[in-house]
Amino acid sequence: MSRLSISAAWDESKVILARDGGLMATLALALIVLPQVILAVVGSPVGADATAVSRLVYFAVVCLGMAAQIALNRLAIGPSTTVKDAISLGLVRVLPVFLVLLFVFVAIAVVAAILAMLLGAGGIATMSKAGQPSSSLILILLVLMLLTFAVWQLVFPVAAAETGNPLHLARRSWQLSRGHYWRLFAFVCMIFLGLGVVVLATQLGIGSVVVLLLGPPNPGSMSSLVIGLVAGLIQAAFTVVTAAMLARIYLQLAGRTGAQASVPSSGT
Repeated sequence: MSRLSISAAWDESKVILARDGGLMATLALALIVLPQVILAVVGSPVGADATAVSRLVYFAVVCLGMAAQIALNRLAIGPSTTVKDAISLGLVRVLPVFLVLLFVFVAIAVVAAILAMLLGAGGIATMSKAGQPSSSLILILLVLMLLTFAVWQLVFPVAAAETGNPLHLARRSWQLSRGHYWRLFAFVCMIFLGLGVVVLATQLGIGSVVVLLLGPPNPGSMSSLVIGLVAGLIQAAFTVVTAAMLARIYLQLAGRTGAQASVPSSGT
């Protein structure tokens, strides 16, 4: 069984980011920042003001974000390739990754609903109102997602480095995670904690300042444009770092710790 060291993955990631961070940032700007700005201009996909266009744009942003994750993993795993080829790979491999994650989410939702009903029937948790999810269901769903993502996060580097259909991605992720669950879980907790800090910094900090200076972030307003740009930049930086670490974690689990990561050109 291969050994897993999160600290070693971090040390390798720092080397990769120092050497190839500029080109990885270019990729993130194209697949993360720009779509986030477009979404901010179009408007939120939820709420009373949501439109079919905003929901469609949001779905596209999610898919592009997954493609960016795959492409960034490809760059950090090596061998050397162009940014153009990495993006092409990400766009091609996003469908099998999406199908795996969709299946996992549906399975988690079913389990969470059953647990919520059992807890509600036992008087341990409150039952939901008609058409509204209960707080216990949402909490159970979030906990299960946190627990299972320790394994299924590996579908991104697997899709970047290996070929195969969604079943292969799921099976391979399961194989790689065996015996390393708690270290992978610790890494996921770090990701969620960092994501929480990013959201708070964007919404409560920067977002509040922008609203005071430019007004409410209505669709198409300058305020929404600035908030979308800032949120996209923060998310891009966060994704680049976590993708580099996840790529190096994959290499350790796959027994390929000697693999080099280098991006010699932008492919343009």
